[in-house]
Amino acid sequence: MLLITDRTGQGHKLDRLLSLWGPCAVVDLNRPVAPRPVARQLLISDVDLASRASVEAVRHALATHRAAGTPHLCLLRDQSARTAVQASAIGASAVLPADIPAKVLLDEVGRMLNGDGEARPVRQHFIAASVAVADMLATAASGAALSPAAIDGGVEAINRAADQRDLGAWLEMVRNHDDATYRHCLLVAGLTAAFAHHLGFPEEARRLLTCAAMLHDIGKARIPIEVLHKPGKLTAEEFVIVREHPQIGYEMLCRQGGFAREVVEATHRHHEYLDGSGYPQGLRGEAISDVVRMVTICDIYAALIERRSYKAAMEPEEAYQVLMAMAGKLDADLLRAFRPVVLPD
Repeated sequence: MLLITDRTGQGHKLDRLLSLWGPCAVVDLNRPVAPRPVARQLLISDVDLASRASVEAVRHALATHRAAGTPHLCLLRDQSARTAVQASAIGASAVLPADIPAKVLLDEVGRMLNGDGEARPVRQHFIAASVAVADMLATAASGAALSPAAIDGGVEAINRAADQRDLGAWLEMVRNHDDATYRHCLLVAGLTAAFAHHLGFPEEARRLLTCAAMLHDIGKARIPIEVLHKPGKLTAEEFVIVREHPQIGYEMLCRQGGFAREVVEATHRHHEYLDGSGYPQGLRGEAISDVVRMVTICDIYAALIERRSYKAAMEPEEAYQVLMAMAGKLDADLLRAFRPVVLPD
């Protein structure tokens, strides 16, 4: 996809959302550097069509990047007759309000990418969960209170995706996400939901576990973005900053209140190990609950199979063997139970 926008900086939030459907390049009309023209499946414009200069700029960008037959979704910032005419004049295939809810926007993008066919159920659940995670992290970064309804919606979507027993499809969709923090939260939550489903947990326990996994890294929303998304290994000083995220997340959830004890513990303790070598408290053995143990296993496995700028993604068998080598740190019984989740026969 290609996003054409005149919202310097803000447009990149939209491209992160759009990347749920695949890679999304950006043409920022306020900056001279633009991606080279390549074949695109969909063009999306988010431009002020009340400005003549902006209309001409988006027209030029479309002419540069648009091949015959490529659909164009135009997001309108006002619903006046004039902007509707401008959208038609620049060849919009479809028009939506710029402030439309994210889920509706993503559904329309999916329809335009896939023709009029319905997205498979796991894809629909993935989109709903992704919107919830994006809302959760953006809210946490702003310092506002998290929305219990949005969190519940994300948990429900992830658990319904797990019902499809198609973990491979979930992992494939998550890996296509360009934002590392979104990707990791969705990966850990999806793995944990699949783990709980495999173990036959009742619905309430599944909701609790998936919520704990979804929120486990919420403290990273308060870590400076230049550290969190650094393209390469962290310095010792930067690593210390990142290691603060469990305490930050714990304090955030405690201040807001209303979260289950197990969810708060998972946020605080998902880097604790049974032998006491973890952080931030150096807990041992029975001080670490089963919920935390399960989230920790999924968290480590997710980190191993994720691609990073400084490392390739591990294959599932190799990643599982790394977990098994962590004898004494992770729960051996849970590790054995986790194997058929990620390495089905």
